[in-house]
Amino acid sequence: METVNVGFIGCGGIAGAHMNNLSKMSDVKFVGMSDVDEVRAKKASETYGGTYFTDYKKMLNEIEMDVCYICLPPFAHQDQEISCIEKEVPFFIEKPIHLDLKKAKEISDRIKEKNLITSAGYQDRYQTIIDYIKPFFNENNLGFFEGWWVGGMPGVYWWRRKEMSGGQIVEQTTHIYDMARYLISEPVEVFSVKRTGLMKDIEKYNVEDASAVSVYFQNGVFGTIFSGCFINATGKVGLDFYFKDKKISYEERSNLEIHYGKKIEKIYQPEDPLITEDKAMIEAIKTNNKNLIRSSYEDALKTLAFTLAANKSIETGRIEKVEI
Repeated sequence: METVNVGFIGCGGIAGAHMNNLSKMSDVKFVGMSDVDEVRAKKASETYGGTYFTDYKKMLNEIEMDVCYICLPPFAHQDQEISCIEKEVPFFIEKPIHLDLKKAKEISDRIKEKNLITSAGYQDRYQTIIDYIKPFFNENNLGFFEGWWVGGMPGVYWWRRKEMSGGQIVEQTTHIYDMARYLISEPVEVFSVKRTGLMKDIEKYNVEDASAVSVYFQNGVFGTIFSGCFINATGKVGLDFYFKDKKISYEERSNLEIHYGKKIEKIYQPEDPLITEDKAMIEAIKTNNKNLIRSSYEDALKTLAFTLAANKSIETGRIEKVEI
């Protein structure tokens, strides 16, 4: 395959970043752009190419494509993935992959039946700085960790409604939860607490202002992941890992510091991992090589289960198992 024909379901927000990346690849051709907002779909078509649609099913019926990018707000997931699967079209899907774990599991099972290549938008896995530290986690001397996604509230209207976004844990801090899974082990159980009452000036807002989620992993490691969307000053996004012989401080998509006693090693992330993620998807389609994908739909399902368990613990006030 010399040219990869690409279609999009959803042309706003993060979709624009993927389109920009893909437009710089000589082996990519845009063939279809679908969005419920006709203005957005038409603009994407005029900018990058392809026929525009307001009905994704019509696009999938009329346009032949090698891969479809599904870039939708969490609440907008309906049957887009199933439609791609029925057409046997591999797809890239932005996180979170769904808000309903049962439906996401059904989609994952259908993907396996068709043996489709899929990729989920956990771009942080593609960082060279993460490649550098990943072997350290095989030494089995990690004690515990702390993670953060603490900052301001995103401006899109749906983010402030938990039933539409899933809340900060599911929609935003999910990158931290996924990185903990990727580096440490699979989570077994979680216990969550929340803080509310700080965002009284925001209309139609029902997301937790902050949360702290304690996690226990299969390999015995434990830690806490903090979320906060109430801060108007400088926040913190990243992870700290405490090993027997070193401490690693990871700043999201920027750099990491490795402390070996008095010696400190600092390494910067050279390339936007979103670009690397898109390159990997296109190459996987061209070569039919699933091994180039670091977060398939099936794997992202486990991160969804992790974050939804954290949300459930907030509701119940109890320790909750992480189960699919």
